[in-house]
Amino acid sequence: MVNVRRTLIFGGVMSLALGIALIVPLWEMPSPRPKLISCNEMSYEERLNRDEIKHRASPNVGGMGMYHYVVTYQPLPGSKPRTELVHATVALWTDHGRLLGSDRGEFGGELVLADKENPEAKPTVLYRDNIEDLFLMKYGVLATTGYFHLDQDIGSILLIKFSDSGKPSVREIFKLPGGVRSSWVTTDDKLLVNTRGGSFAISSPTSIEQVRCRKHWWQIV
Repeated sequence: MVNVRRTLIFGGVMSLALGIALIVPLWEMPSPRPKLISCNEMSYEERLNRDEIKHRASPNVGGMGMYHYVVTYQPLPGSKPRTELVHATVALWTDHGRLLGSDRGEFGGELVLADKENPEAKPTVLYRDNIEDLFLMKYGVLATTGYFHLDQDIGSILLIKFSDSGKPSVREIFKLPGGVRSSWVTTDDKLLVNTRGGSFAISSPTSIEQVRCRKHWWQIV
């Protein structure tokens, strides 16, 4: 009799646990609303004080004619390599050379480094992706990327750093829910990026949060 009672109790407990395990995944807590912040852009004078010297041009006008380089595409078997003259859409000066980024839409783009001592030499390709913009931060250079074609909407944040000898390294630090459509440094020194999946504020190479931009001074929450 005791064994039967224990069996019934054990079976009831197991049934209850199984029921909870099946119900809990169906009950989702509402997602917290993104933090509301001021998204005011840092002024041009403030950026100059950070030694950020940069030129930009919209991909819609074909980039900047004075900053160009040649890329070589890997040929198909039996074909010759194909080269293309590319006009950068963003150029950022660094202590180790000029970083150039290009955005050719569905045809892709690159991040390249032009030699400081010989700017006319063939630049070194550091990363292959559409570069939306480049930003000089206290901890390195951030590059925003975005690829939009048919059902593809892809974006990420890259961190570019230089060794003491000037050797560059590129690392993807954040994947985004979509390509970056616009970006700027805020007055509180965060990089704000806007995607179809929302806006995100980056305060360091390890800190990113989804945010909403305060449009009026009286907005609190």
